[in-house]
Amino acid sequence: MGYIFELEHHQQMILYTEGNEIVGIRLPVRRGGEFLLRTGCLSNLSAVQYRGNIRFVWHSLEHHIILSGTEKVSDRVILSDPVNARLYGGLKLFAREEELWIFYTGKEPADSRFHGYMQKLEAEEGEVRELPETYSSRPVLQPVQLGSSQVLVYGAKGEEKIYRWEGEKLILWKEEDSSGYEEKIRELEEQIICAKEQYEQLRQITMRLQEDGRRMRDYIRDRKKDHRP
Repeated sequence: MGYIFELEHHQQMILYTEGNEIVGIRLPVRRGGEFLLRTGCLSNLSAVQYRGNIRFVWHSLEHHIILSGTEKVSDRVILSDPVNARLYGGLKLFAREEELWIFYTGKEPADSRFHGYMQKLEAEEGEVRELPETYSSRPVLQPVQLGSSQVLVYGAKGEEKIYRWEGEKLILWKEEDSSGYEEKIRELEEQIICAKEQYEQLRQITMRLQEDGRRMRDYIRDRKKDHRP
């Protein structure tokens, strides 16, 4: 999974994983445009632009859930599950009204069903809140920005429900709650299509940059061979 962020001065930042590494690329590419952000990543990279910085969460090989940033921000372990008993996954970082939230799924050690959780991060770190309903397999969990509104898509695959924010609570969004319900659904569908297109664009850019990197390494290696005494 990768992300593209718009920066100042017509620049872009690409964030993606390669093997167990989290890599950043600043576009247009200059010398040093590609840089290693973190190592030891198992999975579940999720990133957002927040207060002028790019923040990201990831699942480490030691089964810690870590909050990091591209600037001078110290890593912080949010969750820890060394034996992977809780099967944390589905990490989603989300910026809402100057607040940073994390959504994730997992199990209780003595429970066979998956739960959804949310927690406010940063200055006033909130308590972990459990989302309604549990599932026999890992549910879909996706916060979405719809214009000036935010919703959460949550539930079993193919049977997802939409929740709306009410203060800091999430309330099941019923059709009678809003005359614009169908319009919101169309916006959500359009956003999903846009996200798929953006992901494909990112995949193509990443493949091209990786190929350029391989060519450069081959060129340097051949030059060294030519200059051996």
